Amino acid sequence: MFKKGLISSMPIVIGYFPVAVTFGINTVALGFSPLEAILSSMLIFAGASQFVLISTMGYSFTNAIIIPLFLNLRHIVYGCVISQKFRIEKPVMTAFGLTDEVFATSLNLASDERYMWGIQLGAYLSWVIGTAIGAFGGSILVSNKMLVPSLVFSLKALFFILLMANLEHSSILSAFVGGSIAILLHKFGYTSLGIIVAGILSPIIVMKIKGGEKTE
Repeated sequence: MFKKGLISSMPIVIGYFPVAVTFGINTVALGFSPLEAILSSMLIFAGASQFVLISTMGYSFTNAIIIPLFLNLRHIVYGCVISQKFRIEKPVMTAFGLTDEVFATSLNLASDERYMWGIQLGAYLSWVIGTAIGAFGGSILVSNKMLVPSLVFSLKALFFILLMANLEHSSILSAFVGGSIAILLHKFGYTSLGIIVAGILSPIIVMKIKGGEKTE
């Protein structure tokens, strides 16, 4: 099952790699050493939260800890959902690799913890290796003007691919409601807030709609 999980991680690997390269480039550009960039990915492995960490570390050490902590509170929900799907024997190991993309992939594919570990290992290695390449070879990569926009867009493309893979009849409404809320707040200049509000309100609204349909 572990090998099957590793094979299933390939879409995440492809999506993570350019984002990790971008992280490595940005980290070194902000004054951190390549070793610090790599250790960040090895020990934290938190994607967007790592970008927040390196961006705020130079201004406020407290904010650099608190903001990523709040950003990652959603993983408590992820853990609860996965624990209902199959038995968790190594919670620390499984929780460490439970990223957004791993969670989305595991919902449809993972049937046990070892399968999930395979998905996590592929994602983890891609993130760490990509960070190392960005940290040590950033100056060469940035000099390619055609490559930079692709690196920036890669994370958005990855989330879109995962959304399409998980769209079923019951989840289309949730995606539509969440996307509408996020787009609306984006139009008013609250892009980051819109993502958070959409994530909170969309399941509540959909449950209300589904509940109303059942009572009719």
